[in-house]
Amino acid sequence: MAPRVWFITGCSTGFGRELALQVLQRGDKVIATARKVSSLEELEAAGAKVLAVDVTAGLDALKKIAATAHGFYGRIDILVNNAGYVASGSLEEMTPEESFSQFNTNVFGLLNVNRAFLPYFRAQRSGIIANVSSIGGWAGSPGVGMYCASKWAVSGISETMTGELAEFGIKVTCIEPGYFRSNLLTESNRSVTDSKSVISDYEGDTAARRGVKLLEDVNRKQPGDVVKGCRVIIDVLTQSGSAEGREIPVRLALGADAYGAIKGKCEETIKLLDEWKDVTTPTNHDDVA
Repeated sequence: MAPRVWFITGCSTGFGRELALQVLQRGDKVIATARKVSSLEELEAAGAKVLAVDVTAGLDALKKIAATAHGFYGRIDILVNNAGYVASGSLEEMTPEESFSQFNTNVFGLLNVNRAFLPYFRAQRSGIIANVSSIGGWAGSPGVGMYCASKWAVSGISETMTGELAEFGIKVTCIEPGYFRSNLLTESNRSVTDSKSVISDYEGDTAARRGVKLLEDVNRKQPGDVVKGCRVIIDVLTQSGSAEGREIPVRLALGADAYGAIKGKCEETIKLLDEWKDVTTPTNHDDVA
């Protein structure tokens, strides 16, 4: 089988970097991207093609990048939308600009990267798209609500894409990692930003501040191993190794904590539905059976 060609965003650190390295080790081709191409020197030395990509650059700019990337090998087989960051602060404190910035990177940028590459996938009648969401896409958490909202959007968008693109031979999955020991929460890595607006009522021991502090407390103590997580992602996207013989799922809950939290959320939701069923369901017209 000819080597697959991967295009991965957000490769300067964490999941993106490790994913690119492992893909190269397996013999596939990688086009690794980050805002600053200087952060990709190690990946370039390992054999990756590298491009400077700001996912918020706009659709026209991203279409040019997609054309350049496609020109390297004449095809793209797997697109991984990994770029993103965490905006922290209560929802009231988050300014409109900060709120837009969070969605512009995590959601609108992801959408535009997909729009830039989909014409090539449709022409091939093949391709795999992996949109990276989060365990946060299942529950709104105080202090990081805007981040969670952006990841809820990514999960919903991914499910819609799965339905819209299947007839073109394109598979879509949403990867929802739990807490992995990457640099995502390390402020010096610019993957976490704090709201510049501060409302005194939220200061002290409030739910919002406890949520922000949790990011600091768990940083570098997360249970998940990025190396092992990336191994699973590659197995799933290539339907090999631990995922051989399996179909690529609509959602991939990655990590033991993700499995537990998402399962608990589903059970809690079913319980809530059942508790209110007698109140909420008698709303149809009388002529509806």
